[in-house]
Amino acid sequence: MRKILNEKTRLLEVEDILELLEFILSTTYFTFRGQLYRQKFGTAMGSPVSPLVANMYMEHLEEKLQSTVPLELKPKLWKRCVDDILEVIKKGSVEKLSF
Repeated sequence: MRKILNEKTRLLEVEDILELLEFILSTTYFTFRGQLYRQKFGTAMGSPVSPLVANMYMEHLEEKLQSTVPLELKPKLWKRCVDDILEVIKKGSVEKLSF
C-alpha cells in the first residue's frame, strides 16, 4: 500500500500539496440536529489532516516563543504532547510572557 501511495503522490509539487490542503481546510461541512453547516475556522475533528495541521501550528508557536522570550524568562521545563503543554517558569513570570 505504501509503495502505491508513494507512486501516486511523488509527482505532486509543493504548490499542489498546499492547494489541496487549502481546499481540505476550507471545505469542511457537518450536520447538527438535521441542519447543514460549513465550518469557517479550524480543522475538522476526525479529519486525517487535523493532527498534522495542529502539530505544525504548535511547532510554529514553540519556535516563536523560543526565539523571542528574554533569556531570564526562558522556561526551566517545556514538555508538549499534541496540543497540551507543561511548562515550568519562574514565579511571577506569567504576565511578562503573555503575547
